[in-house]
Amino acid sequence: MRPIYLFVVVCSLVVFGAASVWAAVDVSLGGGYLSGTTQYQIGGDYIGADGSTDELHFPVSELRFPLDAYVIKGQLGLNLFEKWGAMFHVETNLTDGDGQMEDSDWGVWDYSPSNSLDIYSESNSDMSMVAVEGKLTYQFYQGYYGQTALSVEKLNPGLKFLYHVGIGYKYQKYDFDVYDLEQSYPSSPAKPHSYVDGLVMTYEAEYQIPYLELGMELAVQDKFALELNVAYAPYMAFQDEDQHLLRSKVNIADHGWNGNALMARLNLRYSFYHHWYLQAEIESIRIESKGESKAYFSGVYDHTIDHEVLSHQLRSYLMLGYSF
Repeated sequence: MRPIYLFVVVCSLVVFGAASVWAAVDVSLGGGYLSGTTQYQIGGDYIGADGSTDELHFPVSELRFPLDAYVIKGQLGLNLFEKWGAMFHVETNLTDGDGQMEDSDWGVWDYSPSNSLDIYSESNSDMSMVAVEGKLTYQFYQGYYGQTALSVEKLNPGLKFLYHVGIGYKYQKYDFDVYDLEQSYPSSPAKPHSYVDGLVMTYEAEYQIPYLELGMELAVQDKFALELNVAYAPYMAFQDEDQHLLRSKVNIADHGWNGNALMARLNLRYSFYHHWYLQAEIESIRIESKGESKAYFSGVYDHTIDHEVLSHQLRSYLMLGYSF
């Protein structure tokens, strides 16, 4: 069973099993915008199908894909056993995305130095994505403004601080269709540009990110709540596959659990009418991963090469929610 499916099953069991003990249930739905990039680079150690080896410039090639799309997100939150909490959300894109995929190649010509940018291309791209996240948190401290060990009576019950630790899991899947290529030759500016209409490439990237989280919340008069969470994933899994349709080439990378990710999330919530609330959220993610990529031409294995991935993601949402 794939980890994402197992995780969904576990979350479902937690939700239904906790029906008799939860203190509150929050359900929210909203939209937002995803911006950023995901890119991969290849180069470095090269191993051919015949066993030959070489040390190439890094990178010899870089492909950068835009993450620019309007998204929709649904979220479920539970307060359990007073101090425990659980969250689960699903997100997908509403638009196909904006921006262009950029492809850069160094040291292509025999006469070029290894660090010479010889080929650069831009292509239109359409993106589809799905992201799933779940986490379990424990509130280890709650206090009030003005509260000290000697002056408990001076505390302000309308201004509350809460701190929690958490463990969570993110799954992200991106699919790109790349089309209408324009290719230039920076090291040979007199060479005319090349153009190819139609679909030239497809790309799939998959991230699995288990993480640890530390969070702080400031609640004011049970109307406003400001929450800041910082999370780190010391290990994360990455896989991708791209098909260069013009060359009958397929690259497949599987990094295992050799990546890491750093995440920060700021959440502002306003309860405006009985159980209804508005929620604004900003999340930033930085992902790095290293491994190897295997290349196949017309289905035949050709070589293995070093492969590195870097992704910067910024998400912003506005959501409407209801507390039961």
